[in-house]
Amino acid sequence: MSKYKICKHTYHYNKLIKALEDNHIEFKVKDCIKKCSKCRDKLLIQKDDDYISAKTIEKLLSKLDHKV
Repeated sequence: MSKYKICKHTYHYNKLIKALEDNHIEFKVKDCIKKCSKCRDKLLIQKDDDYISAKTIEKLLSKLDHKV
């Protein structure tokens, strides 16, 4: 099962998906992860009951490296 969930409406969705695939990070796309206020302004990923966000893809990937 995928460790991360991505909202298909998140900020820079296409770039985020490509970056996750390029870094071989498993994820599942959801229609909504119920955090619209954050999701529309930042890159946002859900891991279990936690949410990880960042302004750039590089910062988000860095946070994921530390959370793995």
